[in-house]
Amino acid sequence: MKIVFKFIGLIWTITFLSFFVLFIYVGIGGEIPPLVQEYVIYSQTVLSSFLTSNWFYVVFVVGWFGVSYGLGKESGWQNLAKRYRKNNDWGLEESFRIGSGYIGKIRHNGILKVAANNRGLYLRVLFPFKFGHKNLFIPWQEISNVTLESGLFSENTPSFLKRMAKPVSKTEYLNIQLHEFPKQRLTIQSSEQLLRYIPKTLRDSAEQVVKKQPL
Repeated sequence: MKIVFKFIGLIWTITFLSFFVLFIYVGIGGEIPPLVQEYVIYSQTVLSSFLTSNWFYVVFVVGWFGVSYGLGKESGWQNLAKRYRKNNDWGLEESFRIGSGYIGKIRHNGILKVAANNRGLYLRVLFPFKFGHKNLFIPWQEISNVTLESGLFSENTPSFLKRMAKPVSKTEYLNIQLHEFPKQRLTIQSSEQLLRYIPKTLRDSAEQVVKKQPL
């Protein structure tokens, strides 16, 4: 089924790009064969009808939920939720901070909500992206290691680019490793709140985290 959806998406993309390129070409005075011109006119009519119909809203909503769910699955969030799902953490609402980070290979820009206390780490996403992303609570004893680094980079970023960007980066991030999911990337934006609650046993060997803690 996944292959079928990828194939449909590829066909739709090729069709849309072809129409877009031909539409621009005709708009600047380019000449195209009558058959192709009929295709452009027909596609424009269909697109206009679709954008003004109720089906557009149906497709938009379904597509939004589908993408949100797909990102939750691709990032590994849904696997984490099987073990760390948490729903009754509303008392921490005022303590949540919005930031960025990486969950798996998926970058979450400004949609992660993070909080911490003596028991562990809480993770959410903003409401529009909630589908497929259940609230998480990760106890500190489930975390094997925490390290601090400057800048937010993908796993494929070359090392020399990381070294060049880190000195000018003003934002620091926590790389969190889990006992049960050792291959799962969990990188979240650092804050004084988080650093204050990280247990001493989880501080990295260079004591980067210790230096950031308030006296």
